[in-house]
Amino acid sequence: MTTSHITPSFKFEIPAIDDQHSQLIDLITRLEQGVNGFLPNMFGVLEELQKYVREHFSFEESVLRKHNYPEFDEHKHEHEVFEAYIKHMARRIELGKAELRLDVLKFLKLWLTRHIQGTDRKYAEWFKQQGITIEPCAPTGDTP
Repeated sequence: MTTSHITPSFKFEIPAIDDQHSQLIDLITRLEQGVNGFLPNMFGVLEELQKYVREHFSFEESVLRKHNYPEFDEHKHEHEVFEAYIKHMARRIELGKAELRLDVLKFLKLWLTRHIQGTDRKYAEWFKQQGITIEPCAPTGDTP
């Protein structure tokens, strides 16, 4: 996976995290194509996004926990709220009680942007200050 297509404000020079953020952005872009009628299996992409969000959050949380990041609890709470939102939205869509519309997509993009450029950037800067490096690996939910 390459991160060359994401802007510098989304990069932390931590390849494992940058690659995962790039994948999340790609999945949301694919959902946007579905909303615009260019992707036939939009629900499949939404399921893929749910799965990848869980994998990424698990990886990120394991790294933060391993290095005793002081704002771990707040960071994890943000993840939990976002995961709950995606799960609820996917379930409503599956039951035919909602549709994936542009306003929902805008929320997903805005949340991800603010989280990466704000909350995630804080830990990336803290890691640099502490001299912590993260080994590259794929998100699996395992402790790095």
